[in-house]
Amino acid sequence: MGRILAVWVWLSLALAVPVTFRYTPPSGLEVRSVSLRGSFNSWGETPMQKEDGSWAVTVDLDPGEHQYKFFINGQWPRDMCNDPTFGTPMVDPKAAGCVDDGFGGQNAVIVVQAPVAPTPPAGPVALDFTHDPLDAQYVSHADGKLSVRFRAGEGAVAAAWVEVQGKRLPMHLQLSFPGSEVWRGTLPGGVGAYRILVRTQDGKEEVFGPFNPPERPFAEVAWVGEGVGYQIFPERFYNGDSSNDALALETDEYRFNQVWQRSSGPKPHLSHWSDPPSPLHCCHQYFGGDLAGVLAKLPYLKALGVSVLYLNPIFDSGSAHGYDTHDYLKVSPKFGDKSLLRKLLDEAHRLGMRVIFDFVPNHTGLGFWAFQDVVRRGPRSPYWNWYFIKRWPFVPGDGSAYEGWWGLGSLPKLNTANPGVKRYLIEVAKYWVRFGFDGVRVDVPGDVLNPHAFFKEMRAELKAIKPDAYLVAEIWQRDPSWLRGDEFDSLMNYAIGRDILLRFAKGGSLALYNARRALADLARVYALYPEAVAGMGFNLITSHDTARLLTELGGGGLKDVPSPEARARQRLAAAMLYALPGLPVTFQGDECGFTGERPADPPHELNRYPFQWEKCHGETLVFYQTLAGLRQELAALRSAVFRTYFGEGHLLAFFRGEPGEGEVLAAFNSGLEAATLPLPPGGWRDPLEGRTYRKEVAVPPLGFRYLLHLGR
Repeated sequence: MGRILAVWVWLSLALAVPVTFRYTPPSGLEVRSVSLRGSFNSWGETPMQKEDGSWAVTVDLDPGEHQYKFFINGQWPRDMCNDPTFGTPMVDPKAAGCVDDGFGGQNAVIVVQAPVAPTPPAGPVALDFTHDPLDAQYVSHADGKLSVRFRAGEGAVAAAWVEVQGKRLPMHLQLSFPGSEVWRGTLPGGVGAYRILVRTQDGKEEVFGPFNPPERPFAEVAWVGEGVGYQIFPERFYNGDSSNDALALETDEYRFNQVWQRSSGPKPHLSHWSDPPSPLHCCHQYFGGDLAGVLAKLPYLKALGVSVLYLNPIFDSGSAHGYDTHDYLKVSPKFGDKSLLRKLLDEAHRLGMRVIFDFVPNHTGLGFWAFQDVVRRGPRSPYWNWYFIKRWPFVPGDGSAYEGWWGLGSLPKLNTANPGVKRYLIEVAKYWVRFGFDGVRVDVPGDVLNPHAFFKEMRAELKAIKPDAYLVAEIWQRDPSWLRGDEFDSLMNYAIGRDILLRFAKGGSLALYNARRALADLARVYALYPEAVAGMGFNLITSHDTARLLTELGGGGLKDVPSPEARARQRLAAAMLYALPGLPVTFQGDECGFTGERPADPPHELNRYPFQWEKCHGETLVFYQTLAGLRQELAALRSAVFRTYFGEGHLLAFFRGEPGEGEVLAAFNSGLEAATLPLPPGGWRDPLEGRTYRKEVAVPPLGFRYLLHLGR
């Protein structure tokens, strides 16, 4: 039976809200065109119209938080909160603030409030029941069960049941946020038709269905949510074999980039592990990290509780970061070779660790063999249509001669609409899964041509080889379109880690962000995403593309000494990350309390400075080990189930796991004073203290508690 909408409703509580966006250029700026791009239109263009010196458009937005930028004269403002060209101090003064855009700038944020539905005199309670068994948002397989959910108007439902084979099973209120709530229940796998029974707040009962569950519901990759993740940027992790250090210069982009060769700029170079960052620190200052270093540090990672390793690109490339591939089927000589990679994978697997690799299908480096053939042979090359060449002959590195990712001449864009290109790339991914990797993280999938068709095909072929392969997309915004069971298993959840957890952990003005908003934002994400996706979410706050966590939380830059408050806020953020369903992923060195910023001027990417092993902050390291231990001790923290509970001021709390004995109540305080949390009935034990609380509990300033429900 198809989706049922707006049942017994006077006015839906989740109606889209008309919102007008307006851009007023600063004095002296000539504006020819403006469009609106945001998370609500998949960052496509919605043209804005000129009106009396400003540009405006009205769009309908769902309640919640949305990110956006104005696209002005064909250019992106770097920072919507402070751009010297397009608007200072705010490009849009009506924005609620800004968040990291993932490219060194900031997106503006708008918070859309749900309309308040009037209660009709003596009328029924608004219900707005929504359920579709073919939409994974409502039916998916997680924690070994079939998760069944429906959406309703906020406060409309008093009780609900899912009925199968004449037996009623209770459902519970899972998520609540302004305008909507989500109710949830479970069924054993393999059941037939079911119905959903709802009792409204005014005592009336409604029956919906029968519904038939999908034959193959979207299912979580079970091993993901059981573990703890760790991201390794190999060139800056550990130098386990100094004999291969100089090989980095032999394959560097400089050898192929003739524009660079003809310039007077600095050249790629080698450095000792603790040398200061040079102007080429981002990409062409080499410190010697390699696969031998990763192999040597596996015992350290095991002691940290790590069970999933995510490796930044390890294949032959022209940079320290590796996103400019020269050979997709060859390990970069500066890192080692296939035999060493095989040894690393075997040892990681022996220690109970899974490993996922970084895949870059959107663009190559200048040294990629197909691009070099185009350089030499032009239109006669069989790979001419693998790229978008604007003129030939050309000088490699000249971004005006061919299309490059973000216009960069060092990253020529692949024509993934070409069947030959698509087939080659999918075969590459299949090769490495067969080789022994357990999953794939895909770089900038949204920039690939015909992306959804591409990744549907890739998923089908990879899952045919390894059904429990884990597929992750680098998408920074909340976007369920990738998570319908036919493309990716998870996004990189920056939209949770940075847009919610980080903002909450920073503290500050409650008017700008508070626990109530954070809880509602979390609820919206978990309402949109299938529960299977929640259970295998790739959850992170920082990565190689962001400042370090301690820096984000006031700890200063690479050379600064963090304050005790900054370190406490890092612990708070990490505790929140480890409490979410799915996989908590730590960027190398955050567990040691390192700092590192992303300066606008060289040297760039100081967050990627080499891991200074002898300077690891012991207290922070022990804290991360403790969090990993708690995830193993408390089974509910490894469940896919997230349920909202409390959000006021600086105090945030949510449930993890099925309701009842064994569930965990996770509480967090971003304020500088202790806060009291009212407790549900029963005893709640703090495993770190070994003490049981009833009725209420104090959450320390900048502190947290994981409380286990004893059921009595």
